[in-house]
Amino acid sequence: MIDAWHAFLLQCRHVMSILKIYKWTVACSALVVLLLLLPAQIFPKTPRGMLELDKIVHGFLFGIVTAVFCAEHRRWARVDPPLLLSFVIIGTFSFLTEVSQLATKTRHFDLKDFGADLIGIAAGLLLMRLIAGMAQK
Repeated sequence: MIDAWHAFLLQCRHVMSILKIYKWTVACSALVVLLLLLPAQIFPKTPRGMLELDKIVHGFLFGIVTAVFCAEHRRWARVDPPLLLSFVIIGTFSFLTEVSQLATKTRHFDLKDFGADLIGIAAGLLLMRLIAGMAQK
């Protein structure tokens, strides 16, 4: 029993050290979840058009989360995070935020929002790769 408790405490310590490394990513992600779950009525209505402001905001939010993650990973590991794995993990987070909106009365799952999130994630990954490449020169 003591060995299991000791292993649990070691795991907790490991998780806390990872959270410490990625503290700004966690903070940005929590803010994104909060913003996406707030009642829709508190945000101003935007006219429906070809390019909806809502989609731009989604892309921007997930682009920021991705850029912060890349910066923290680069600072800690001294290399860029794996491109595909980062896209899949942050994309899964994006999908879960869309699904979680189904639990609210004023929000809903929107495939276009999810697409905008994925575009923001890809843009964040590519932008941070470019910045890292320019910094190495």
